[in-house]
Amino acid sequence: MKKRLLILILILSPASLISAHPHITVNAYAHYYFNDRGMTGFYVQWIYDPVFSSQIIYECDVDMNCEFSPEENSQVKDYFFNRLASDGYYLELELENRRIPVPEPLNFTAEIDPEDEVVIFTFYIPLEEQFKDSGTRLKTGFSDPTSYTAFICPQRALSLQGPAPEVTNIKINRMGSIAFSY
Repeated sequence: MKKRLLILILILSPASLISAHPHITVNAYAHYYFNDRGMTGFYVQWIYDPVFSSQIIYECDVDMNCEFSPEENSQVKDYFFNRLASDGYYLELELENRRIPVPEPLNFTAEIDPEDEVVIFTFYIPLEEQFKDSGTRLKTGFSDPTSYTAFICPQRALSLQGPAPEVTNIKINRMGSIAFSY
């Protein structure tokens, strides 16, 4: 009996691993904003893959004009974005190697790129951090705890806006994180 149970476990174990592969791919970008006192926050931009984008478009672009009206944008936010709140909007923030809570996102918009027929989410994370003489280390990670979404950070994923400080020690992990010191 034990031998049969062991064989059954060995046969079914790979099946559980297969179910955890990503179903959605997102290119993630971060645009950090600075003023003369320090960082004020950052915009996140997610560009969804064409397959998942088609689902969002099908369900929310009611008039099928390849644009989200304000009402449709609200529907995208309610149905596809607000559901991510319990998972910190798939964001992990570390300041000085210490994990910090993700502030409530502001200014959410969804748009359709008509040329590539992909959906783009943009939202702002307010995160005020004053300049320090010793410098500051910030890491922004993109991660879905269910493993259904794979985040990719292209090498050009980091963008600095405003009176940007000297940035050092830049590490962009293509598999979902952007880290730098300023």
